[in-house]
Parts: sequence; C-alpha cells; structure tokens
Amino acid sequence: DTHALGESIAALAARIHAATYELLVMLREFDARDGWNNGFASCAHWLHWRTGIDLGAARQKVRVARALVQLPRIGAAMRRGDLSY
Repeated sequence: DTHALGESIAALAARIHAATYELLVMLREFDARDGWNNGFASCAHWLHWRTGIDLGAARQKVRVARALVQLPRIGAAMRRGDLSY
C-alpha cells in the first residue's frame, strides 16, 4: 500500500544518511593518512577522480569530513540516519 511505500522510502533515506556518514568517516581517515598524496593535488581531487563526484562537491565532502571530528552530536545524528548530509 501507499503508506508502506512511504515508510520504505523513509527507511531507505535513513540508511543512505548513515552510509554517507560512514563515507565521510572513511574519507577523513584516508585524508589523514595522505592516501591521496600519490600524484593528486588534494584529497578532493583524488575523490573526484576515483568516484566521479564533482570537484566542488568533493571539496565540500572533505571539508565536512574534517569538521565532523569537532561536531560529535551532529556526527551521531548522521550515524543514526536522523540527519542528512
């Protein structure tokens, strides 16, 4: 039914939010390890090349990934899927 479909959409969105948080955590660790420092100008440039994310969006993701260390309540809400990127 339509209500169940709506609930499924909301549940999927929450899982996407949580997965995005996981991506940001991994990206922060990759950046901290200088995993991108093998010919790329920055972590954002590597992310753009490796995943096809627009360079501007890649810069924002790296910026947010770094900032989440200082924002534990926001990070926790994202991890639970309660808050979107």
